Amino acid sequence: MSVAIAKQPLDDASHCGDECRCWRSPGRITLCVIDGLGHGPGAEQAAAAAAESVGRHVQRPLAEIFTLADAELRDTRGVAMGVAVIEPAEAKLTYAGVGNTRAMVVGGRTTVLAGVFGIVGGGYEPLRPQTVTLELDDLVILFTDGLAERIDVSGYDQALLADADQLAWRILADWARADDDAAVLVFRNGENT
Repeated sequence: MSVAIAKQPLDDASHCGDECRCWRSPGRITLCVIDGLGHGPGAEQAAAAAAESVGRHVQRPLAEIFTLADAELRDTRGVAMGVAVIEPAEAKLTYAGVGNTRAMVVGGRTTVLAGVFGIVGGGYEPLRPQTVTLELDDLVILFTDGLAERIDVSGYDQALLADADQLAWRILADWARADDDAAVLVFRNGENT
């Protein structure tokens, strides 16, 4: 499994409200991107609470992960959140998102995965999970709205695309906006995933 995370706070502050996590559990890999609303300590606390909630419930169905996080985050300012569940044995990925986080699968073609309106911790529209087949070496890229709405990695050379860590930091450098926290997670689907 090859996964990398890159993030940066607004104005190099000491608190970052954007977070990414990855968990491996029996039969699945769970990827998560979180954007705590606003900036500063309150956003960071909300993002941390969301990550802890997802981490406690990674074996539950995707809809339950969101329902439980929504209830557990009611005393925070809330978050936007995207969760991708990969089932390696079936070579599939199922994604759901709430708010303005973003997800894409890049391989032979690029598939953009969408979320619904709302705030985890403040209520949201009914989830619309999307399931796609994952091919060997496909990239799964999750990112917050601290990066451009559409990122394009097609111009990157193969060496960069093959190195998840360098790719995550390059995406952050090339696509981060100057007026927000930013975070990106890059996952490469490999033979040993």
